[in-house]
Amino acid sequence: MAELLEITDPEAWNRMVSSLPITSALQSWGWGEVKRLSGWVPRRLAVYGKEGLLGAAQVLLRPLPGGLRLAYAPRGPALARLEDLPQVARALAQGVRGTHLVLEPEVGLPAEEPSPTFPGLLLEESIQPAYSLWLDLTQGEEALLKGMKEMHRRNARLALKRTELGVEGEEAFSEFFRLFEETNRRAKLLQHAKEYYQAVLREMNQPYGEAFIALARKEGEALAAGLFVAFAGKVDYLYGGSSRAHPEAKAPMGMHLAAIRHALGRGYRIYDLWGVPRTPEGSHAEGIWRFKEGFGGRRVHFPAYTLPLSPFYRPLKLLLRLRKTWVNLRVRGSARDVLG
Repeated sequence: MAELLEITDPEAWNRMVSSLPITSALQSWGWGEVKRLSGWVPRRLAVYGKEGLLGAAQVLLRPLPGGLRLAYAPRGPALARLEDLPQVARALAQGVRGTHLVLEPEVGLPAEEPSPTFPGLLLEESIQPAYSLWLDLTQGEEALLKGMKEMHRRNARLALKRTELGVEGEEAFSEFFRLFEETNRRAKLLQHAKEYYQAVLREMNQPYGEAFIALARKEGEALAAGLFVAFAGKVDYLYGGSSRAHPEAKAPMGMHLAAIRHALGRGYRIYDLWGVPRTPEGSHAEGIWRFKEGFGGRRVHFPAYTLPLSPFYRPLKLLLRLRKTWVNLRVRGSARDVLG
């Protein structure tokens, strides 16, 4: 029988989670504090077996109408081995009360590989993006450039000549948010309130992790900016935006080059370009895919699972899916998810 222990110290939690081979920045202490702004309540639970630590999960709890409650481990749990997921899930169920527990271990499987199945766990639609592109930073900047498509390499050279690149903190937030809002309006994407992104920048600067803003400027004007978080050897590109001014400067490429150089300097191993579409052709995010896949790297996917904890699980799942479809129709005029 696995033992469950709740961790209440931020540094101890981050040290534990970052030590596990399968982990994510969304399992760090800071992310739980960010999500409090959206009505989630985080619990940090470690699971021990006979041979020691099996896994740890930051489980976000959220009350729903009718006395229901969702339990969700974003890009988690952190695990020593994926095979331990069923045992860890059963232990976590003893520590949280909800209609169902959603799990998304950040294992990074090859995109074409099917999701493994486990007794007692149901394959689930993921809440975080199910597919991403990972760049291997350990090969160095020269090899990364060689691995890009020819047009990206050309744009990278232009960006280095025509923009000033930099990595900054809170002092650059207003520039980032202006570009982020402008881009979301063009793309018809939803966003949180300004305070949410300020919290990401603040809370993700934490033990064993950091948050930063990468920018590309021309004559002092910010043309592209991205908000990045780093944890346990990975850098995640979470949010970004760019201006349509000076397209010849190739500022979006420059912004990524600034972040990549920062990551290389810090010794990070993986650069995660974050969400890409499941089926790129014809999706709302086809343009996002075309830009990101030009960097090369490998396309990975993250399996998601549900452990049902109540007979209300299936009707609640249906209601949540209907709500998501309604939001898609209202915002973009299409029932498809952005990365569907």
